[in-house]
Amino acid sequence: YPKQVHEHYHTSNTTNHTNKMPTGEEVSQKFLEVVNSRSGGGILGLARNFRIIDKDRSGQLSEDEFKLAMKKFRVGLTPEEVTILFKHYDKDNSGSLEFHEFLKGLRSQLSPQRKELAEQAFDLMDVDKSGVLDYDDLKTKYDVSRHPKVRSGEWTAKQALDDFIKVFEGDGGNQDSKVSKEEWMDYHAGVSANLDTDDEFGIMMANNWGIEYIPKRNLEVIMEAIRTKCAAKGGKNPKLVAKDIFKYFDTNNSKSIDYKEFAKAMETFSPNLNPKELKTLFGTFDHDNSGEIEYEELINVVFAKFN
Repeated sequence: YPKQVHEHYHTSNTTNHTNKMPTGEEVSQKFLEVVNSRSGGGILGLARNFRIIDKDRSGQLSEDEFKLAMKKFRVGLTPEEVTILFKHYDKDNSGSLEFHEFLKGLRSQLSPQRKELAEQAFDLMDVDKSGVLDYDDLKTKYDVSRHPKVRSGEWTAKQALDDFIKVFEGDGGNQDSKVSKEEWMDYHAGVSANLDTDDEFGIMMANNWGIEYIPKRNLEVIMEAIRTKCAAKGGKNPKLVAKDIFKYFDTNNSKSIDYKEFAKAMETFSPNLNPKELKTLFGTFDHDNSGEIEYEELINVVFAKFN
């Protein structure tokens, strides 16, 4: 099973000795600490509660429905704090919350690099490219032969894999033995919240799912190689040299490059990167998953300390 992060619960005292009402930001922080303390199941569990309570499938929760969701989630907030929290997220004062946007805000805690790794792992596991993970995807990707119940004959390999999938469905899931990309990202957003550094998260993802991770130290080596190559040209600002190289591979002059163009450009700078490293590096800068990156932004990051 995926490496589980030891859960820790840290409460935040949102009131002071003068009984001053907490601000929306203070209650939101307390709420996020509760969600994050539940590791992978935090956002998943919250999402499940929202969907169960949203009887008309509108994607909206009234204040009363939101309060019920918070009660079911056992968030530990007082009624007053729940009201403050609702109003904090109800930006347009409409009296309802679009909970997919609310959950999206929680998931956005994944840094671009962590988001790319989680997406890369999902894509690797999604063998049939259906957009969901099921038994057929995982049977060749995840070895359950050493599971105690499989070894004892109590379970078949399929039963063990179905049980494994339930980790990502969360408590109270629909138990359909399938994992959507949304569920996958929710799970890893929760895990990510308990890991302080990108390197910790990256190493965990690489060990669990067999993807490539570029530690920050190695990433800096790659960026230094780009700077060194450009400085070696002489007679011109290294940053402009880098821009000219990327521009050369931007065949349609869009000021953006796709993965193939990026890979060709990187051959000029750092020719020893393997395909997995290239994909991870590209994905780190492809924030919107459009399949293209604006090389001006990439260059600004590479030369950030030298401007």
